[in-house]
Amino acid sequence: MEVQERKVAQVAKAMAGDEGRPRPAWLERLLEGPQKFLKFLHDVRVEMTHTTWPTMQEVRSTTLIVIVTIFFFGAFFFVVDLGVGRVVGYILKLGKL
Repeated sequence: MEVQERKVAQVAKAMAGDEGRPRPAWLERLLEGPQKFLKFLHDVRVEMTHTTWPTMQEVRSTTLIVIVTIFFFGAFFFVVDLGVGRVVGYILKLGKL
C-alpha cells in the first residue's frame, strides 16, 4: 500500500512541477489563468453580498424621473434646434442680398 501511495505522490509532484526542475515562466502564467478567474468569481460573490438592491417603488420612481427628464430635454433641444435653424437661415438669406 505504501508503494502505491508513493507512486501517487510522485505523479502528483510531477504534475505540480516539483520534479527537480522549475516550470517555464509561460507555463506558470498559463496555469495562473484559471486560478485568477476562480478568485474573481469568488470576489464577485463576496461583493454581491454587500450590494443593497432597490425596492420596486424606488425603481418605479427613478424610472419615471428618467422618462420625464428625457422628454423635457428632447423638447428643449427641439426648440433650440428650431431657433438655431431659423437664425442660420436668416443669416444665409442676408448673404444672398
